[in-house]
Formats: sequence, structure tokens, C-alpha cells
Amino acid sequence: MLKEMWEKLDTYTLSAGKPGSQRSINVRNEWGGFSRRLGMPVFTGWQDHTQRVDGVMRCQISDLRWDNKAGVNNQQHWIEHALQGDGEAAFFVIKAADPLAVPRKVEWLDNTRVLVGSIRKEGEATFILAKRIISL
Repeated sequence: MLKEMWEKLDTYTLSAGKPGSQRSINVRNEWGGFSRRLGMPVFTGWQDHTQRVDGVMRCQISDLRWDNKAGVNNQQHWIEHALQGDGEAAFFVIKAADPLAVPRKVEWLDNTRVLVGSIRKEGEATFILAKRIISL
């Protein structure tokens, strides 16, 4: 499911071993990349990390305290990329089969749309505040 969604978004990340070299997203431990289709960074948004605050959908996309350093480092790269631009990024919603499992397994994901908004850092955590929806 995740691989198909990354392909649908025409998403890539950068290879650590070859500066500037593009490669596919590693669906096991990377949760973001750059979507050629959308022209912006896009991230996974676990349903249990999403909530409404003052009527706005807010999704936590990263936390420097998360255990998976490969995934966190990848997230931080694309977060900084977005912040150097207009500060916008997208996410799509995923439901975990068991939110407490490590690693998580996808029960379902919404492959019909992405939510786009501004990135906000709060301490070690980073969120996207959704402002609009793009249908896929």
C-alpha cells in the first residue's frame, strides 16, 4: 500500500551515500520525501497522531525523540527543505493496525487525497496544520 502511494505521488528521497542522488522511499523506515507531482515535501500522517485543534486538522509528522533514527533523519531533511521554501508540505493519512506495535503495520491509508498546510515546530516535534485538500 505505501509503495503504491509513494509511486502515485511520484516521490523520491536522497541517497545518503551519493550526495544529490535520488532514490525511492524505503517504506519500512522512511516517512517522507519530495513529491514531483505536488512540487513539495510529503509525509505520512498516522491517524493517531492527527487531531483537530481550533477547527484545524493538525498532524504530527516527526519527533526527534522517536526511536527510528533513519526515519527521523529523513523527516528532518524534508522538513528543513519545506521551511527553506514557503513552509508548506503535505501528508496523507494512515491507520495503524496496532498503534502500539513496533514496527507499525498499515491497516489502511487514504490514497484519494493529501492534506496541505504549514509546518510548525514545537520543541522536538513537528506538525503540519492542514489548510487545504488536494484530491488524487
